[in-house]
Amino acid sequence: MTTILSSATTSPPPAAKTIEYYQYLTENVIAGTRGARFTAARLLMLKERASLLIQSVLAVLLIWVSVLLLTYPNIDKTLSTKLGLVSTMSSVAILAITLFEYALGRGLLAAKLHDSSLRATSLMRKLERELASPQPSLEVLSKTADEYEQENILTNVNHSVFDFTIHKWSRAKSKYWMIDSLYRIRSFVAQTCVILFAVSPGLLTLAVIAYQARDLPFLGGP
Repeated sequence: MTTILSSATTSPPPAAKTIEYYQYLTENVIAGTRGARFTAARLLMLKERASLLIQSVLAVLLIWVSVLLLTYPNIDKTLSTKLGLVSTMSSVAILAITLFEYALGRGLLAAKLHDSSLRATSLMRKLERELASPQPSLEVLSKTADEYEQENILTNVNHSVFDFTIHKWSRAKSKYWMIDSLYRIRSFVAQTCVILFAVSPGLLTLAVIAYQARDLPFLGGP
């Protein structure tokens, strides 16, 4: 009687196809999600820092113009007009970049994605431990998969396809050092291009200001 009861209460081991599904979920879906979100969070932070650097340069330009006007009160009209143009462009650019960064909320998005990737890592490790056990529990696997779905819903933001692509590129490896170096260069160039494109308005503003101020005597011009 005891033998009959124990065999009735013991759940059967999950089918091989079910195990394959959870292995795919663990090794591909969740691993890809956590990696892409780590990458997205890092890129967002780098974009924010690059934008902050541009704002700092523009702020230094404003201070430079103010110091020049105070140091040379009898500056001629032509130079005064150019300095005023540089000052105005710097002020408008700082305001525009600040409002743009506030609207995007890159820091907040980066924090959300980073925290989500940490929670996804915990769920992935939980699935890995369960799959590595002699007899994986289908209940634990199913519950963890549901927790992963809830994590995606509650995070309320997601990484982009390009973030996932850059993550894949950064993880690419080869046993040949030359190909491995090319993989690293490709990943570095892709991430650099993403950051430069994100801050391109600020960079363009700096280029225009530098062009306008190219012949000022205080910059070594004629």
